[in-house]
Amino acid sequence: MKNYIQAEDYELWVLIKNGPLIPTKIIEDGTEVHKEPDKFDAKDFKKMEKNAKAKKTLVLWSWSG
Repeated sequence: MKNYIQAEDYELWVLIKNGPLIPTKIIEDGTEVHKEPDKFDAKDFKKMEKNAKAKKTLVLWSWSG
């Protein structure tokens, strides 16, 4: 599975290995917090798309095996 995913999308493999990408923002006191979905920008949506692709890849792989 590792080699298959790396060949398809190496960044996707790193995401699967390290966990999901979570859009965040820095608030006034300097703390980093999760963004509300209605505050996502284009970059955040790309992160969420990558997370969804990782889930899809893992589900499809589990069904095929």
